[in-house]
Parts: sequence; structure tokens; C-alpha cells
Amino acid sequence: MSSPTESIVNVHQFNALENKVDALIAQLHQLLPQQQSQNRKGGRNGFKINDISRVPSFSRLNRPLTPESLPETPDIPTPAIQPGLDQADSVAFTERPSAQVAIQILDIIQRYGNNTVSGDDAWPGKVKFMPVVEACVVKREPIRMILPAFPFKSPNRKDKTLGSEVDMGEELALMHLNGLCESIAEVYEHGANVVIASDGLVYNDLMGIEDSEVWDYGTGIRRIVQKKGLSHISAFRIVDLLGHCNTDRLTREEYLVHAGCYRRELIARFGPRNFDSHAAVVDDEDTRMTYRGYIKFLTKDLMYTKMAMEAKSQPSPKRRYKEAIENLAYQMITRGKAFAAAVEERCAGYVRLSIHPSSGKTKLSVPLIPPPPGGQLMTPWHSSVAVGADGTFRTVHAAAVRETHDLVYQDGRPHHFRERSPLYDLGETPVEFEHLYPCGLVIRPAADTEPAPSYRVIDSQKLRKLAEIQSPVVLRGFAETSERELFINSAHEIGDVHPRPSGVLQEINEHCFMASEARPMHYDGMFRTVTQKDEQGKEVKVQKPPRFQYFTSITAAQKGSGYTLFAASRLFFKYLPSPYTVERLEAAKWRMDHAGIWDAGNPPLTDLPLVVRHPETNAPCLRWHESWSVSKDGSSTCEITMQNDSQDIVQLVNQMVYDRRVCLRFSWEQGDMLLSDNTAMLHTKSAFTGGSDREIWRIHVD
Repeated sequence: MSSPTESIVNVHQFNALENKVDALIAQLHQLLPQQQSQNRKGGRNGFKINDISRVPSFSRLNRPLTPESLPETPDIPTPAIQPGLDQADSVAFTERPSAQVAIQILDIIQRYGNNTVSGDDAWPGKVKFMPVVEACVVKREPIRMILPAFPFKSPNRKDKTLGSEVDMGEELALMHLNGLCESIAEVYEHGANVVIASDGLVYNDLMGIEDSEVWDYGTGIRRIVQKKGLSHISAFRIVDLLGHCNTDRLTREEYLVHAGCYRRELIARFGPRNFDSHAAVVDDEDTRMTYRGYIKFLTKDLMYTKMAMEAKSQPSPKRRYKEAIENLAYQMITRGKAFAAAVEERCAGYVRLSIHPSSGKTKLSVPLIPPPPGGQLMTPWHSSVAVGADGTFRTVHAAAVRETHDLVYQDGRPHHFRERSPLYDLGETPVEFEHLYPCGLVIRPAADTEPAPSYRVIDSQKLRKLAEIQSPVVLRGFAETSERELFINSAHEIGDVHPRPSGVLQEINEHCFMASEARPMHYDGMFRTVTQKDEQGKEVKVQKPPRFQYFTSITAAQKGSGYTLFAASRLFFKYLPSPYTVERLEAAKWRMDHAGIWDAGNPPLTDLPLVVRHPETNAPCLRWHESWSVSKDGSSTCEITMQNDSQDIVQLVNQMVYDRRVCLRFSWEQGDMLLSDNTAMLHTKSAFTGGSDREIWRIHVD
């Protein structure tokens, strides 16, 4: 029970905070006087207050807003959510352009925070971070996010991980986070950054991990960032959080000499005074969820350590081990509070992300490698990555897949597991496979294969089967890829070639109409029809798009331009936000009204199914043509209308097909050959620099 003095202090604090809010609202009255008369029936002091945490993610967005459209605003204190106050009293007014941009940004962050079931469920932290994000927008600065994570690999290298070094798991996680920032950059030109705050040195001594492993693991994270060109990701060590000088020149030797001092300094400076970790687990929901997570992974992490061996040598070994794990978890809770305090001081003005389950009030829990539906959520340092025969990425414990998957090495180190499948046996010539993020497969001749073999050594029917489940499939580093007749003959080996009016092979180069311009997301064969009889025996025309697109790159565009984008239906439906479902979209019909280059005497297309089933896998596949306004290329228009469902679906689909978790931005290299399933994938291309000699040949195959 609080003492009388404590109660009086709390009342005074509350009144002071309330006065600050009133002062802020008074300032906003001066900035937006016209709103007073319009919103007299709204919230506090006549303003209409909105709970932005419950505004649907997609329904508000019309077109990307840029800070250039923002009005000049005098400096005012950034509104902050204060303890004990109603959320609605502290929400900035969403009528401001800067607030609208901030909401768009927070919507994107929230989508990445959702797991396999995405949606518009309220994220309580959206209210907390609204003023943080809006302040960046007003200042025209990048949005900053902080994620304490990537400590070191689990000490259980027998059952869980592939070793002590980074592998495919860390690569996927970092590309996922970089994609979040790139998605924000598409609606906010100043973009966003994620800072990784490694907490390895906070806990490693408790778990028997050497300081050298923490350094090496962190160095591996930085190596991935540089190698993959993840320009929106950076990393902190504890020494950076402590504010030491010249940490960018810190050597491994210096780090190892002072690592223990860094740890002690962190605890001494930021450790909570009189903190009772047992009470915190009981009283605080987030702490309790973190504690339970610790218990779960520590039990398996430490089962081969000295701690486990000592417990086994005592009476009641299971109970002794359980008690030791619980005691360790409580110590980690205490140290975690110190680390969190250091992050909060060093990274004020950042959106706080977390890998731990939470209520979402003060941070957003982010799955680094979102699992397939029904899959278990794991961090890359507590697991290994298994790539399925269909190209899906799963985090697993290594022991669970050793009998069914092959261990794949990269640069001499174990990198990931790949499900065994006869489809990977493509012929006598040895090849290597690279799985792209978020989808796609690159096939190369094995290292040191000289001279480069012809692509004709690849089994064309297995290539087709791979493309049905892992599109796009790329052949890279093979010979004879620009031989016209060989290319046409190889298309016939894959399937029945569908000739165009201009011939079997289409040459796409700078001389083609609008060849360097971006195009809408679509599937090929919108106007390819066949005549069939309906249920009443009446002859009708129905679409019959080609099954595959088959490409070869004669010359590539300048680096950094001329991308071909592939949106995977498999991933579209994985991340489909509620209240939308596969069943709802499968019943939807749409209409396409077109003019310009799409017209060519064709009438409007009606009663088009939004979802079709794949002819081989029966998986739901998206059928779509993006809306396209005359302002985009000055020559053609395409208007999409839903015929039996909400028009919000148009905006939903147009956004989701470009989602970085769904859409591959593929960069061509000269000599690349690519096979893509036209049912499972949508595609388009980005603009590229005019005057480029980029040329790609394409053949449609059934």
C-alpha cells in the first residue's frame, strides 16, 4: 500500500503532466485554428482525438506523402505519452500531413511486427511511438529503430545450431530488417535505419560463452551487412552504448582485454537499484514473458554444459537442473534491465523493437524469420535454417532435420540445411544452388568448373518442376546463353512454345516502345484467350495465359537499375493481413478498363478471378494487373475495379505485391537465363537509365 506522501506526490505529478498536455493542445490551437469550429464535439478542448492504434493499416493510404508537402511548423515540444494519462489525450492530430506520414510509417513497422497472422489488431505501442516518428518526419530525418539482439550462437551446437559462426539464419534476418527500412523509404523519402544493439556481452559469461565468440559473432554480423549491401543496418557493441571514444577503431585484442570491464561498467552504471527480479516476473507482463522465454531456450541451450553435468551428479538431478536454469533466468532478467536502461539512454528517439514476446506497450516484437503457418518461431542464433523443396525458409533445431536434409556449406563453413529432393539432381555436371530472399533460386556450375559448361547440360524438365515451386529459377555462369536457335530449341524442351504475332522470340531492348520505363505488376497473357463452351453450351472466350516466361539476358542494364520484380503468390498469402482471407479473395471478381497500348481493340475485361489454383500444386495463386494511371508513362491507362467486393482490395493488392517480404528485386547479369511460373508469380520491371544497351529475350512456354 502506498503511503500518504506517495499518493500526494503522484497527484502532483499527474496534475503537472496534465498541464503540459493542455499547454501542448493550446499551441496546436494556434497552429490549426480552423479545426476548432469543425471539431467542437470532439475530444479534449474541442479537438477530435483519434485512437490511431486501431486505424486499419491499408484503408487510409492514398498516395505516398513526402516531407516537401509538409507546412512550415514552428518548433514545439514533441508530444510524449505520459504515465497515467489516457492514450487519447496524448495522440497527435492525424489531420496534419506529418502525422499522416508518421501513421503510414508505423503501419509498415506494425506489419513486420505481426507474425504469420498479420492484421489490423491494435499495437498499443503505436501511440507511444507516434510522436517519435512524427518528430523525425518534421525534421526530415530517417526513422530510427533499435533492436537489442544477435548476441552469440547457442552453446548447444549438437542439437540446435550449426556452430559458433553466422550462417543463413543471420543473413535472412538482416535482409528482413533491411526490407522493413526499404518499405518505409517507399512512402517516406528520408527512409529508415535499424541499429542492432548486440547484447552478447551482457549474458555470455553466465552461459559459459567466451568473450572472443561474442566479438567474432558480431564481426560476422557486420560482414553480412557489408557483403549483402544492407545499407539501412548498422550495429552497436556494449562499448558503444557506454559512450567510449573511438570505438570504431577498437581491435579484437583491445576488446578482449577490456570485455569484463565493459560488462561490469554496464551493470554498475545502469543496473536498477533494489531491483527484485522475482517480483518483476510476478508483477510485470513483459518481464514474465521474457522470463518464460529464457526458461524455454536455456533448458535446451545448456543441456551439455558444465551446469548440466553438475546437476546430474547431485540427488534429484532434474530438479537441480531446473532450479539452476531458473536462477540463471532471474540473473538474466536483472542484467537485461541494465542493458535496456543503457539502450534507452543512448537511443532516445528510436522506435524500440524486440525479439521477445511482449504486450507491445513499450516495444514491438518482431519475428526475424517469420515461420510458415503453424511453424515455430525461433531466432537465428537459437536455430538452424532448413530450406524446403518448395523454397520455404524454416528455423529448426539441427537435430530435427539431419536425417531428411543435406547440410550445405558456404565458404567452407556450414550454412544451412536443404531438403533432399531428386529435383536438385540436374544432370552429370555438378552445380551449386543459392536461395534468394524472399524467393527464387540461382543455379551455377560448381566452383572451379572450367570451361563454363553449356546450360544445355541441365535437365529441362527438372528445371520446369523447380520453377513451379521455387520461381524464379536462374541459370548463371553457363555458356551459349546468347545463341538464338539453341535458346528457342531449349524452350521447346521445357514445354509447348506459344508464338506471339511477332514470332516465337521477343527481343526487349532500348529500341522497344517504353523499354526503359517502369511497368505495372501483372501476369502475361491478359488478352490471350481461347473459345470454350460454358455450362449452357454457349461459346465464350476465356483467358489462357502461358504457363512460363523463359528469358535470357543478352546485355544487362547499369548496376542498380533495370530490375525485374517477381511477386510470389505463396508469400502474398502468407502475409495477407486480416480481415482478408484466401477464401474471401478466391470469391472476388475484378474488371480491367484499359486504354493506350493495352487497348489494341480489346474490350474491357470483366469477371476476372482474383485467385486461381495452380494446375500442379493446387496452391492459391494471385491473378492481377496493377492499376496504372496516364501520369505514370503518358501513354496508357489501366483502371481496376472490384465487381463483388470492397474497392479496398485494389489498394491492398497493389501494396502487397511490392512488399519486400513478397517481392524479389532481381538484378540481371549478362548471360543469365531465367524461368518463371506465370501462374505462381506476378512480375514487372523497374525503370532503367536511358541509353543503356540492356537487351533481354523472352519466350512464352506452356
